[in-house]
Amino acid sequence: MALLIMAAVTVAFLVIDFLRLRLNPFKNIFIILFGSLLRRKEFSSLTGGSYLMLSALVCMLIFGSSQSGRGVFIAAVSFLVLGDTVAAIVGISIGRVKIFRKTLEGTLAGLAACVGVAYVVSILPGLDLPLGIGILGAVSASLVEALPMEVNDNVVVPLLSGAIMMVALQIVR
Repeated sequence: MALLIMAAVTVAFLVIDFLRLRLNPFKNIFIILFGSLLRRKEFSSLTGGSYLMLSALVCMLIFGSSQSGRGVFIAAVSFLVLGDTVAAIVGISIGRVKIFRKTLEGTLAGLAACVGVAYVVSILPGLDLPLGIGILGAVSASLVEALPMEVNDNVVVPLLSGAIMMVALQIVR
């Protein structure tokens, strides 16, 4: 049921985003409602929200079928949602030391948030994600988020960190 809901919401996000990009009346309404939330490049491309929904759906399809995979799915998407948000807030507000296009302070704050996520997921009942593997995922999410890549990090962070955690789970077991 969760997969069907996620698919429907993702399709809705994508349809709205494509309508916004193709139909000027729709674009004008969207900009009035959400323009202050958009980054400059999002005025002419898909929004980060669409990429987030798409990558969350793909992560749910790939990782969410097993008990340990559900923990990986929750952690990987949460690394993006919480880690990226904390990194941006800290990086913009107090970041001084530049690494690539990000700040060291933001990256470290994002890593701390991701480690916190890994801890919470590791203690949740019914999810079989050891803390060490969650921390490995947190580190990989933070590193890939800091790298200067042209691919949207809303896609890469959860998919890569999730894949690394799944591989680690297979090695450990």
